[in-house]
Amino acid sequence: MTSTKDLAAFDFGGPADYQIVVQGTVSEEWSNRLGPLEITTSSQENGESRTIMQGTFLDQSALRGLLETLYALHLPILEVRKIDDPPGKE
Repeated sequence: MTSTKDLAAFDFGGPADYQIVVQGTVSEEWSNRLGPLEITTSSQENGESRTIMQGTFLDQSALRGLLETLYALHLPILEVRKIDDPPGKE
C-alpha cells in the first residue's frame, strides 16, 4: 500500500507528458478527439498491432478522461508511463 509520504513525491497538479500503449489500432483521425496526441501504430511479431499515444495532459483528470475513453472503446491498456523532462529542461 502506498503511504501518504510516498504520494508527496508525485506531482498531480500540473501538465505532464505521458505515453500510453494499447493493444489494437487507433487511427490518427482520433488524435483531435482524444487530445492533441502523437499516435503511432506498429505490428508485433505475433501479428497483433499496438498503438502508442504520446502527448501533454493538463492534469490527472485529463489523463483519466483519455483512459476511460480507451476503456469504452474496448482497447486493452498495456502501459501508461509518465515521460520525465529531459535533463536541462526547465
